[in-house]
This record gives sequence, structure tokens and C-alpha cells, in this order.
Amino acid sequence: MEPERLKLLIKRISRREESAFKELFDLYYPKLIQIALAYVPGIVAAQEMVSDVFYKLLKNPHHLLKVSNLDNYLFLSVRNQSFTYLKRNRKRNLTDSLDHKEDYIVVDKRNPESSLISRELHALIRKTINELPPKRKAIFLLVKEEGKKYREVAEIMDISVKTVEVHMSLALKNIRMVVTGYLESKDTKIRKLGSTGVVNSLLIFFF
Repeated sequence: MEPERLKLLIKRISRREESAFKELFDLYYPKLIQIALAYVPGIVAAQEMVSDVFYKLLKNPHHLLKVSNLDNYLFLSVRNQSFTYLKRNRKRNLTDSLDHKEDYIVVDKRNPESSLISRELHALIRKTINELPPKRKAIFLLVKEEGKKYREVAEIMDISVKTVEVHMSLALKNIRMVVTGYLESKDTKIRKLGSTGVVNSLLIFFF
């Protein structure tokens, strides 16, 4: 969302406009779920954390007027809420498994050249991203979809920049392996699409 439009949205929220709050919710909910899943065990707990953050905003919407970076503020809020949850439920036996978490990620297709990539390959890449460990997946999305710098991601996730680098390296390695395997197994099909164009499209977005 453009900065000016975001500022206007925040002002509308501070005036308690229900439509503005819904717009904010729709915009950030999937992203915040991914952050929560990096910390808490399962989709139910993640939804609870994100809902708590939005509830607090709803109670005190004027606070947003003091926020300089809404992205980082919301991501950090979810992280802190998750830490609180983990402390409170340290001895609780949670049965909601990460293996049953819902799919909240859609691969970014804003790059014009990505139209050259087959739907099959897009689905394969999306599946690979979805199957990354929760924290690695959250880091990958923050960098590749949210455009965050490693330093920002380190602050949001409460980890070192080096750790961010390691997770990104491993995530990209997984994707490279999948892409390479696909290109090798579908060599004739890829040649028809234009193998150079396909590979370049992937490199532009992922590497």
C-alpha cells in the first residue's frame, strides 16, 4: 500500500471507522499469521495471537497515529504477544499441530516476467515455500514479499542478522533444488516456453 494511502487509512482507523479497520485487517491478517506461526504451536494459537493484537488496536486506535512504521509495529506486536502466550502456556499440553496449519501464502506474481513461468512450476514453488519450517518461512516472506531488510527482519523476529542470512540461504537452496529438478524433468516442455526466460524470471524474484 502506498505511504499516503496508508496514512489516510490510519487516520480513518483513529476515527474508529469500521470499514478502515476491516481494510487493515484484510491487508495484514495473513502476514501476521505467518509471523505468529514462527513462534506458537499451531494455527489456533496463531489466530489467537493475531486477534489479540487487532483487539488492542480496536480498543486504542489513536495509538496508531504515533507509529512511524506500521509494518514493523504490527509484526513486533505479534511477536511480543506470542512471547507472552508462550510464557503463560509453558506447561500446557497443546494438541494443535503445526502439520495442520492452513495455507496463508500466495507467491507474489507482481513481476511481469513471472507470467512466463508455468502454472505447474508456480504451484511447485508455492508448495516448497509452504513446507519450509515456520520460522524460516516467516523470514523468507518478510524479505521476499514484504521487502524487509535483513536488519529489520532480525529485529522483528528477535534474532541476529546472521541467523536471518542462514535461514534465507537454506530457503533459497530448497527452492533452487526444486526449480533445478523441475527444469531437468520437464526439459522439453521448458524449452518450448523458453528456458532462459523461465530461469531469469525465477532468478529475478527469488535470487
